[in-house]
Amino acid sequence: MTLRMFVADLLVFSSILSAAWCQSVLKVSVPKTLISTSGSCLLIPCLFNISKEKENIPDSSPVVTWRRGSLWKLYDTDDFTNTHHQMEPVMEVVGDLGKKNCTSVMRNLSSKHSDRYYFRIETKTFTMIDTKAVYINVSDSLAEPDVTVPVLREGEKVNLTCTAPAPCPSHPPNVIWAPALGGDVTQRTQMNADGTQSVSAILNFMPSFQHHELKVNCVSIHPLHREDKPLLSHKSVILSVEYPPKKTRISLSGLVWLGNNVTLTCQSNANPPAVHRWFLKRAGVEEELSISRVLSFTAAQDNTGEYICEAQNQYGAMNSTNLQITVPGISFTAFLSLLAVLLLLVFPLLVLLILVIYRRYKEPIRSETRQDQDIYANVSASAVESQQLQLKPDSLAEPDVTVPVLREGEKVNLTCTAPAPCPSHPPNVIWAPALGGDVTQRTRMNADGTQSVSAILNFIPSFQHHELKVNCVSIHPLHREDKAPAQPQERHPQCGV
Repeated sequence: MTLRMFVADLLVFSSILSAAWCQSVLKVSVPKTLISTSGSCLLIPCLFNISKEKENIPDSSPVVTWRRGSLWKLYDTDDFTNTHHQMEPVMEVVGDLGKKNCTSVMRNLSSKHSDRYYFRIETKTFTMIDTKAVYINVSDSLAEPDVTVPVLREGEKVNLTCTAPAPCPSHPPNVIWAPALGGDVTQRTQMNADGTQSVSAILNFMPSFQHHELKVNCVSIHPLHREDKPLLSHKSVILSVEYPPKKTRISLSGLVWLGNNVTLTCQSNANPPAVHRWFLKRAGVEEELSISRVLSFTAAQDNTGEYICEAQNQYGAMNSTNLQITVPGISFTAFLSLLAVLLLLVFPLLVLLILVIYRRYKEPIRSETRQDQDIYANVSASAVESQQLQLKPDSLAEPDVTVPVLREGEKVNLTCTAPAPCPSHPPNVIWAPALGGDVTQRTRMNADGTQSVSAILNFIPSFQHHELKVNCVSIHPLHREDKAPAQPQERHPQCGV
């Protein structure tokens, strides 16, 4: 307690003693402490009682006020100016005084209004002041909401409750859960034992192992009687969900060779943590090996078999997938030595085989290259000697496109055909775009002995293909000195689908 407040209390007490005759006739019931925020309002629950002799005195207009302890010495004096009056909060009695209800509301609060307040009732015949004060604390921040989390078990529905005070019932806070965990949230306003109100958000949901160690937040949003943004207050909790073992599995460490150290580790997700048991299955018979999370042994042939790990807690058990371990009859060092000997023996034979294959395939490639050169030479010679063979090296004929009637949902073939005057270097015929279908390329012999290449696009038309432009492209390789073979000539006929 500060010195200023102590002095104020002494002044109040001395003033009350001067009117000791009223102490035995007035009893007021108010909370000891009330908390609100700047810019908000505050409801003061209040009930009073007066002795029968005073109660029977006729009076139609009692006046109820709340006096600040820090301003007590200034009340009823000439020094209590308008400046001092402005230091008091706006007060309104909302209770029915005829029913002994003196409940009041303070409005437009700020931190400067924090003080002790005393109930005062005045009539034409008497004035009485309560000796007990209510301490009102006006803060610029909010206290955390109160969160209640019961024991969480997978598969059992529970309620998470978050409660925030509602000091100003006309503008209660909005209390929410984030995330809501796929559950239902109910918001309730309740009256507390001391007459104050609070708002609770009750989250009803079904816990699962996926919620374990998940952080959830309760957020209380308080509106203000100011232009500022609403005040936020939140409290986070980490959920602890109890559930049976999940994802039981075995991890292997070390190489399984005769004489090597092998370590098996059983891993599982469970809360509370699981107890692990190891089993070895051979010839259809299971043998329990140990109760531990880690199983280690030096590999021998009698360690061959299927290893099983069981994870168990009070809510259930789960086995891992069987892990087959086969211990070879040779150590890893001996295996490496044997492998080195085999490589020394096989490597020369492998090199010899590669050389033979290379020489066998090298000769046909040279022969084919010479043959292709002779063919082009003969064609060029024929072009000079015969007027009937017409060569047009600078242009290509457009490929021939066949488009049937297209109906949505019925598979069809679009065919694009280009001549292949040089069978050893045929054109590449493509569709662009391929419309999500399959393209097949075929080479065929025409009736006059010439060849052509067709690209057949098989697809299912839809309304989205209507009036879509597609291209058939024929790419011909060239064997001339003025253009590189990698730069083909192209023609792009177009059609609407």
